[in-house]
Amino acid sequence: THYTIVPREDDARWKDIPMERAEDEADVLIVGAGPAGLSAAIRLKQLAQDAAKEIRVCVVEKAQELGGHILSGAVLEPRSLNELIPDWKEKGAPFTLPSLKTQWDF
Repeated sequence: THYTIVPREDDARWKDIPMERAEDEADVLIVGAGPAGLSAAIRLKQLAQDAAKEIRVCVVEKAQELGGHILSGAVLEPRSLNELIPDWKEKGAPFTLPSLKTQWDF
């Protein structure tokens, strides 16, 4: 039953369950830490830094790890990453084995 119909304080199922909620403030909230969400967060911070402004960007993700539902450890095309973070290799990104060829088997 939705809490608007039976409020949690009146619902026996929630009697011994603490319902404390966390609260936070941000200038921008991005839902999803896949490639698009992380790219958006990084680019927003870069633009703010270029404009000498401080903004708080929060990324929320339902998986245990950032991008856990989309980033599988598969092949990554680095062009966008090169544009977004040109020195990603020097910063120690965990991409260590380049793909040297593509092969399709049917």
